[in-house]
Amino acid sequence: MTAVAVEKNLTEKRDKRAKSIAAMGLVNREGDKFLVSTPSLRGKQTSYEVWRNEAGRIRCNCLEFEEAAVSDSAFRCEHILAVKYALVAKNTESATKQPVKVETQIEITPTQVVEEDKTTTESSSNLGMRNADCGLNHKSQIPNSKSQMSKDGEQKADEVQENVSVKGQTETQKVPEPSHLANTQGDKIMTQENLREMPFVTAEESAERETANNVLNFSTTLRELRKNVDPELVKQREGWRDRNGNAHYVDYVEWHTVADILDETAPNWMHTVKDIRQIGDIFTVTVAITIDGITREGIGTGTADSEMGIKKAEHDALKRAAVKFGIARDLYKKESDTIEREGAVPPPQNDGFPANPIAKSLSDLVTAKQLGMIRAIAREINVDADDECQNVMQCKTDELSKKAASGLIQHLQD
Repeated sequence: MTAVAVEKNLTEKRDKRAKSIAAMGLVNREGDKFLVSTPSLRGKQTSYEVWRNEAGRIRCNCLEFEEAAVSDSAFRCEHILAVKYALVAKNTESATKQPVKVETQIEITPTQVVEEDKTTTESSSNLGMRNADCGLNHKSQIPNSKSQMSKDGEQKADEVQENVSVKGQTETQKVPEPSHLANTQGDKIMTQENLREMPFVTAEESAERETANNVLNFSTTLRELRKNVDPELVKQREGWRDRNGNAHYVDYVEWHTVADILDETAPNWMHTVKDIRQIGDIFTVTVAITIDGITREGIGTGTADSEMGIKKAEHDALKRAAVKFGIARDLYKKESDTIEREGAVPPPQNDGFPANPIAKSLSDLVTAKQLGMIRAIAREINVDADDECQNVMQCKTDELSKKAASGLIQHLQD
């Protein structure tokens, strides 16, 4: 992977994280600064400050910005980008609340020419008299200033502008808004000055204001999670042996790699240990991962003789739950295809006898009927039952569990 490709990949990841932070509402303004919180594993949050210094440059107190800004003054960390997307989303939302202005066109014939009033003191009644002198049979009252809303709750109307054509051409007039469309927000009118007020958006970034805040929905998150894992993060171990005893190696990723991928792609993910259960010599652990309200579970196993067995079971369960969201699924699919093609079940060790053939309780102890069958078969094939049991299971026949006794009977019959 070239340096350009690596840098592009890092920029895309940083941009996606910034959009997610802005969409989660983790950008808050305090005075002349912004506090940007970033979620991390186990629900912890870390806050960083974003501000504009005296030289007019945008700064952030995160380590990534302080290191990169030394060599690249135009560098933008995910916290600065999150502030930008939060402001874009806020202004986009406010722009949709602008009042609707209604313009009405009125055609006036050459005989209905109105002379434009040049003074600001002439009243609307004088305009009506002048129109009457020109041959109009009705009075036209045209306000020439913007009427303001009074304390008694009067409506605010737009200034009427008129363009009169002396040669008899069509005249266009702007009339006041109907009462049901008038702005009822008082002085809270979105102006061009408000739209330009974006203190943390630089000049080169202002062209991106038309870009809507693209929040990653769940389907988009799944597509990101299903991307192939970086080959440098993939490891190998001996997974199984085929029927000929040949060792086959499988690719896998560590649990912390899975957690890092989840942190980058779905910062709001969470996991829960649903169940821990001991079955004989092994522990089974069930782990659930939740992303955007969707929960998927995985089961892992480990030996019960140490604490490491429980940790291994939890990590395996976490990875298996993550696979159901698409993480490293191609690795597990490759392993499954190989197993199905070449056969994954190795020849049973010790002729299929259990690892611990000694009964753990009286209820699990070999029955008298099983002991009778063992001794009868041993006499038929002319072997000593206790000696054979000692050779293959390292214990006496009367110490066997029911399962081990069944295995010994099958062994003697074969």
